[in-house]
Amino acid sequence: MMRRLVAVLFVLLWAGGAVAADQPSNITGLFLTTKYPGLTVKAGETTTVDLALRNFKLPPQSLTVSVPDVANGWKATILGGGQPVTAVQVAPDAEERLQLRLEPPAGIGKGEYRFTVEAKSPQHDEKLPITLTIGEELPAKLKLTTNFPALRGTATTSFKYRVTVTNDSGRDATINFSADAPKNFQVSFTEAYGSQQITSIPIEAGKSKDVEASLTIPRETQAGDYKLTLHAKTEATNADLPVSLTIIGQPRVALSGEGGRLSGEAYAGQSSQLTVVLRNDGSEAARDVELSATTPEGWKSEFDPKQLPQLAPGTPQNVKVTLIPSERAIAGDYQTTIRANAAGGLSESANFRITVLTSTLWGAVGIAIIAIALLVVVFAVARFGRR
Repeated sequence: MMRRLVAVLFVLLWAGGAVAADQPSNITGLFLTTKYPGLTVKAGETTTVDLALRNFKLPPQSLTVSVPDVANGWKATILGGGQPVTAVQVAPDAEERLQLRLEPPAGIGKGEYRFTVEAKSPQHDEKLPITLTIGEELPAKLKLTTNFPALRGTATTSFKYRVTVTNDSGRDATINFSADAPKNFQVSFTEAYGSQQITSIPIEAGKSKDVEASLTIPRETQAGDYKLTLHAKTEATNADLPVSLTIIGQPRVALSGEGGRLSGEAYAGQSSQLTVVLRNDGSEAARDVELSATTPEGWKSEFDPKQLPQLAPGTPQNVKVTLIPSERAIAGDYQTTIRANAAGGLSESANFRITVLTSTLWGAVGIAIIAIALLVVVFAVARFGRR
């Protein structure tokens, strides 16, 4: 119990120390600040400067705010909550955020323009000087980077390039995306960790965002190396990112009947043959291919050949299948499933309809028995009928 109390006390003391660190204990008063008291802007554009009015350990303070010093011809407005304000009240140990909007006169030229923001009360008078410099705008510049420019996989792999797009320009921009890819390759763009496809995205000046370029390729794509180029473009500039893709070969086994037929005929207790065509529609050789069959009860099956060490892409292989229906099989249709299994867990099957016919030998035997029976009857009638 004592240990728990000591642990709780330690946590409370630590938390109190953390709060004290966030609130400096040796500072008292009112402060009017901005992160950027000196800015370089483009000629003719309105500029907004963020301001902060902070109260450290004083009672609630009500202050008037104004811009007593304004550069010649400029218009200065103080905004609070998006509206023009002339006064603000700051609670103890609190902060109020304001904005200074500066609108230049027409035809303004290069140079430095100075302003002073003032927050005033009977007890306090805080002044903040701000300087705007109108000069050359930063050149428009885009940058595309990725940690993994080379990807590798099979034709069924999901390929995604994570790309960081950086707007190194001096102003916000809308970035448009496109790609150059091999024929039948499709490239789509989404925001990182998003699912909605995009063709463009806004990025603030000096900021960057991550996007994903997803690649969809045909399943029959041949093994090899492929080159792609991702493009980012604005009205003023563009950037390219070359990436590559290595496709590893993948076998794909297929089964069909000769001439596309999936049916055959057989007689009960007798062997019959059908031809199965085994193909590899993939881009790499299939290895250790073995054939098997699932037949009705009492049937037998044989393959020639039963095993293939290798099946090259695009090379069909005819396989002779011998089926022997059960001697008790009656006339009708039966299903036989022929399956090809290969190394790497590959498996393909096809269903064949086998029609069992009645043997002509048994038909002849039946006719002979009927004929003998008729002869016995005729003989009996002829001999005993006279009596």
